[in-house]
Amino acid sequence: MQQVPSTIGFIAGLTKKGVDNEITFVGSRAELISNWGEPNLTDYGKNYGQGLNCAYNYLGESGSLYFMRAMPDDATYSNLRIDCNLAPTDGSASIAITYVASVNTKAEIETNLAVDGTTNPIAMLYPVGRGDYYNGLGVRFTEYSNPLISGVYVLDIYEKQSDGDDVIIESFEVSFNPQDVDTAGDSLYIVDVLDNYSNVLRADMTLASGAYTSGYDLVGRVYDKEIGAVSVTLTGTPVITDNKQDFSDWENATETGNSTYMVIAKDGRGATIYGWCGAAGGSDDDTINVFQSRDLTGAIQGWLGETTTFDVSETITYEIRKTNASVASAFTSSEPAPLKKGSDGALLDASGDLVTSEAENLLEQAYDGTIDDRILDTEEMYFTMVFDCGYPSDVKTKISTLVQTRRDCVAILDNGDNASVNDALDTRNNTHTFNNYFCALYESYTKISDSFTGTDQWVSPVFHMSTILPRNDRVAELWYAPAGFNRAAIDTIKEARYNPRLGQRDQMYLKQLNPIVKFNQGYVMWGQLTTQAKASALQDLNIVRLVLYCKKAIEGYCRFFIFEQNDSITWSRVSGDITEFLDEVSKKRGLDSFSVSVGATEYEKKRKTFHVDIELQPTRTVEKIELNFYIK
Repeated sequence: MQQVPSTIGFIAGLTKKGVDNEITFVGSRAELISNWGEPNLTDYGKNYGQGLNCAYNYLGESGSLYFMRAMPDDATYSNLRIDCNLAPTDGSASIAITYVASVNTKAEIETNLAVDGTTNPIAMLYPVGRGDYYNGLGVRFTEYSNPLISGVYVLDIYEKQSDGDDVIIESFEVSFNPQDVDTAGDSLYIVDVLDNYSNVLRADMTLASGAYTSGYDLVGRVYDKEIGAVSVTLTGTPVITDNKQDFSDWENATETGNSTYMVIAKDGRGATIYGWCGAAGGSDDDTINVFQSRDLTGAIQGWLGETTTFDVSETITYEIRKTNASVASAFTSSEPAPLKKGSDGALLDASGDLVTSEAENLLEQAYDGTIDDRILDTEEMYFTMVFDCGYPSDVKTKISTLVQTRRDCVAILDNGDNASVNDALDTRNNTHTFNNYFCALYESYTKISDSFTGTDQWVSPVFHMSTILPRNDRVAELWYAPAGFNRAAIDTIKEARYNPRLGQRDQMYLKQLNPIVKFNQGYVMWGQLTTQAKASALQDLNIVRLVLYCKKAIEGYCRFFIFEQNDSITWSRVSGDITEFLDEVSKKRGLDSFSVSVGATEYEKKRKTFHVDIELQPTRTVEKIELNFYIK
């Protein structure tokens, strides 16, 4: 038997940037900020904007969190499309930038990469997520500094700062040819480079059919290159010869009309000449005529480019392409080319203010599996805690439904922002009427000094629980209570909405509300009840987490015995391993006792089944200490 991860959280939230509508694993605070930005409670307010703060807290104690940024369907990608415009007569090519409106999905990106008349899209650049935020990005392509290397560009990605300046945040060497690699053998293909290394930008060069764009054929694709000894003739009858090449695939044998291919040659210093392909000749077509115009009818046979400095005596390299257009030619402005057309859709109104009904709807869909149904798949996606983060009541209901559907995790909810104990009890009685052992309810809101905004902010008690729970698991075990001074003291609180007295705490206890209490020693979480009203061991959060942990570990272990022999040898092994596992939990003070029974009746054998009956007696926590003094 193997232990299973016990501290994995899930939080859905609203953020300005980042991958959206996709549950994503995050391993550190740095990764969280890099992908979704710094927490800012003022972006969406305390009812909708605490998700990123709770995620940041959680990752301060644990390196295992799933996070989802929720965005509406009508939100759009900021984008920049690079096109090759091919003139219809002489076939000359130029590079242009285009922006596409209302791009909501990756499929629409592929649709907008299709050829349109003489416009041949090369690639679409777009951010990792949708939203207005990404209109602040810009890009610039420049030719690679080594003149001997062709088709490789330096891509600088800019982000507009608060002072209005554009600052480079990422820089990569890229190519629009999927076959290009660097000296270490790693891909230079822009799609691969951005997928693997960029935190903000992506590129696409494929259509829905899987084929590359027509612009790739014109600009990115190299149809062939030198394979033997190469020589160039500049005067007389200008030609290029490669003693191992067969130029017949690239020739225009009649030397009339437009040529399809051109030859681009470089000498050992990087001087470049080029011309369009005419007829092939020589020994086995290893020589091809070169012309100064694509329309070969009446064209002058000869080279264009740096003909006066080109040294035919040096080692010569060449490539066969359809054009020699450079992507960098569209990025010569002193300012980076901006990305445009991104929007937050229905999440914001025309004034840029949050539409609360849409925000609430998005968070509900994030937690009920409508946006990404993988959160309902207990085999693919495993987490043990789901955090509410101060969201409206209907969102809390969706979270409660999620944990009861999955039955392998617990929900950490707040009871709303209540001004007094009586208000908290009324909310519990009339609004948050949860009655199950998968949910726990916490009180009250507290004021903290927020380091990200430099202001004091009122936050949900879940804000503190997102630190307390993973810390509890780190310094102790998950079956220890995440409450009390030893593991749940809170030193970041400046003020609480109210401080319940002893009698009020008893009332809250009867309604399964877990309060933050201020004692002389400081603030502390003073409760760990689930919302189950029926008295049982499952009223305690630590015991529920213990049971779910054991269940997950044993279920995973037993899966390895499917299709094994249904006999006493198998039963004995299963019983022995589970006993050893539970005995280890017992030694770590999780269980007072347990029993394991494994076997199969004759009827169970016929059904190809055996039973594993486990009885647990968890170690209970102390909730009251009776001090008795005897005077003699």
